[in-house]
Amino acid sequence: MGKYIVLDIVFYGRSLNYDQGSGNYQELKKITKWDGKQHTLVSRYALRYSLLETAREFYKWDLVDGKDLINAGNSDDSKVIQLSNDLLFSGEILNYPEFDLFGYLITSTTPQNFRTAPVKIGHAISLTPFNYDSLFNANIGLANRVRKYKGKLEPNPFVVEEHETFYQYSIVIDVDNVGELEVYVDKSKCEIENNEGKWKIAEINDDLTIHAEKGSGKSKEKYEIKKSDIFTEKSQYNMSNIDNIYTFSFSIKNEERNNRIKELIQSIMNLKRFIKARDEDLSPKLMIVGIYENNPYQTYKDRICLLDEYTKEEYDEIEEIPSSDGKRVVKVKHKITKSKKPTFEVIGIEENNEFETYDQKEILTFIENFLNNNKNEKLCNLKLYHDPNIDITYKK
Repeated sequence: MGKYIVLDIVFYGRSLNYDQGSGNYQELKKITKWDGKQHTLVSRYALRYSLLETAREFYKWDLVDGKDLINAGNSDDSKVIQLSNDLLFSGEILNYPEFDLFGYLITSTTPQNFRTAPVKIGHAISLTPFNYDSLFNANIGLANRVRKYKGKLEPNPFVVEEHETFYQYSIVIDVDNVGELEVYVDKSKCEIENNEGKWKIAEINDDLTIHAEKGSGKSKEKYEIKKSDIFTEKSQYNMSNIDNIYTFSFSIKNEERNNRIKELIQSIMNLKRFIKARDEDLSPKLMIVGIYENNPYQTYKDRICLLDEYTKEEYDEIEEIPSSDGKRVVKVKHKITKSKKPTFEVIGIEENNEFETYDQKEILTFIENFLNNNKNEKLCNLKLYHDPNIDITYKK
């Protein structure tokens, strides 16, 4: 079954993902849940985008440059932005976490090449319903400046939906498939497409070098694709050939793979989203971390409930007051205090010595030890992190 890391995350944010809208009305993305109520959502694509931007900012992840992307397709209407075939056939694609972790589909090759994402992200859905709060705006400052010259005030009003609440989503990491890649090419039918045009494959060598050409006669041009320099050991690449269908296999070193996963998790823990001139902090307020090896993995996403924003404490206060006749007067006051603190209930977990609450540093160490463990044993273990500003209760 392999190794899996499952993260069930709750974060707090405001108005994080807008839909196309219409006219001057900007609406949030929404989804209707089983109770018939509408909740706002942050799509998995928006989370992925912010995750890549956070990792690029904090951990210097390389994202593919525009020169290595092509518009593939036979007509303008069907053209899709895809990777240049050079990055695919050379294995250089593994040097870019965005394609290694989140997969791809490349239709410009024969056969088509796709990668199932080793890191699967779900939509983040609000834990409270949307009540159609909105904000009316207008560019009155600019309009006032124009009025001095045109004599009339003509602002551009618009309405923006707003929702500030807790959101919940899950991430599943298929550890064994991170840094592993297979590429398929039909030598007789496949053309290599890059920004210099389309090339016909002439020869494929045992060292995974592809020789291609285009044109004929004196105008014939030749092109060569070699395996990426990131594969320094023979164990990192391989080639097989069945009925003229070549399979290139590439893999990065375990140390690089583990480091990539750790940087991914650090990015999740420090996730930021820049939207409409706001910098929103999407770092976890609550996170359940599950590690699984040779065991079916599970998620607690639907078992995390937001109970209330208040916690109540009751206690008796005893006060002794001496009297003038030498006797004591004892007063007992029953007090109830409320603190405005969100409370979450986790269902299906019993708080005990085996289920510990960790801080962020301990969570990273917990995951790092799991990644470095090569015992190939059955394993299922859970840890929880939560912000000190929220309370957690457990229900078996």
